[in-house]
Amino acid sequence: MESASHSQRSGWVATYLRSPTIIITIILISVYVMVATAVGDFANPIGTGENNGNLLVLLLMQCDSPTPVFPWTILTAIFLHAGILHIGGNLLFLLLFGFILEEQVTKTQWLGTFFITGIMGSLSFVALDVVSSALTGFPGPSSGLDCAVGASGAVYGIMGTAVGLKVVILLIFLLGLNIFAGGGTPAHLGGLAAGLFLRNYWSLGNRPFKGI
Repeated sequence: MESASHSQRSGWVATYLRSPTIIITIILISVYVMVATAVGDFANPIGTGENNGNLLVLLLMQCDSPTPVFPWTILTAIFLHAGILHIGGNLLFLLLFGFILEEQVTKTQWLGTFFITGIMGSLSFVALDVVSSALTGFPGPSSGLDCAVGASGAVYGIMGTAVGLKVVILLIFLLGLNIFAGGGTPAHLGGLAAGLFLRNYWSLGNRPFKGI
């Protein structure tokens, strides 16, 4: 009995370690710890790093003027978070809806969803900055940079792909989930729109749902 129980626990651990939801969660936490350690501030690593001119933060966060200063940041900024509450909120919804999406798609499709919707969130942030610059001159080299970090675009994309627009809207009302919070509205909307497109592209709404 003891041997069988140990085998079951080992199988359970192995299954979850292959979960893309768990893998991405571990990566996001690891990056947060790495950046926080590098700047010496676990409560506000991005703000402190930016103020102190930390090279790691400056090279990885997305700052537009109006297009990204460094093109790779539309990807790397997805893995950065401004503080404990920021990463905690994103991880909560990533875990909740990441496991739901795992029931509906392959691991490759799951990872594709995360990266595609995350990048679309970053590009939506860029698009707003380009339009703002064209209309008002902000942001721009003379008026400063518009900077952003976070996986919320990808998280909204995971949510949209997993449960569809109607459920996301319901959650906004029931859980107080604010799609317009934190200045990340373009990323949230861009990621959600990309997620809804992928849900339709894979016809997930027509598949039987098994739950978490």
